[in-house]
Amino acid sequence: MTRSVFELADGPREFAVTGEIDASNADDFAKSVGALSDEPVILDLSGLRYLDSAGFAALDRLLAAGAVVVVVSPDSVVYKAAQLMALPFHPDVETARRALDGS
Repeated sequence: MTRSVFELADGPREFAVTGEIDASNADDFAKSVGALSDEPVILDLSGLRYLDSAGFAALDRLLAAGAVVVVVSPDSVVYKAAQLMALPFHPDVETARRALDGS
């Protein structure tokens, strides 16, 4: 799993994850994201190649805590799984930004 954090002066932090989130790193992933900010973070999962049940459980905890707004692009390999899991997500970062701004 590779993580990248982007902080823009005019908006929330963006946390992009690539690679895989599975049982071996799901807790580390959740702690890393949760420690970023007291404000919701835009979590871009579009670059993931694999997300197992431990990863979905970590996402569920982050969502329940109000810690993240999730982005999964329609061409992502985890898109269908996110739909099946009824994961609330946005198709791109700009849409997620507007949701956080209340626009």
